[in-house]
Amino acid sequence: MQDKIKLLLKEIGRPYEMFNDDGTYQGCFYPVQFLYPDKPKFRLRSNDDDKNYWYGMSKIKKYCTEIPVDDIYKAGDLIVTRFRDELHVAIFWEFGKIIHVFRGHSLQIGRLKLFKDYKVFRVID
Repeated sequence: MQDKIKLLLKEIGRPYEMFNDDGTYQGCFYPVQFLYPDKPKFRLRSNDDDKNYWYGMSKIKKYCTEIPVDDIYKAGDLIVTRFRDELHVAIFWEFGKIIHVFRGHSLQIGRLKLFKDYKVFRVID
């Protein structure tokens, strides 16, 4: 996983893109799709952020296992939160650092403490 993270870090500064070339949603899921390209991508269901939040969570729960927040230690764990009423997903990197992208911004390194309330998921191999 560390080798994949190193490759992802080379993408820092990559602009936010809403969709992949095939029309599936990318957005904040870009780092997840980068690290786990074998996991299915999904399509936005509507312009309703709430519906997209629950749809996105259903996909995460299908391919991941929720772990206690105190157990976060593994690079590649997913940090999932509701940010400005939208689903936001980040990748745990190390020592409280995350890799993520917000709408209108570029891929960046952030701090986990940015989020007040979040869940942690580990991708099922």
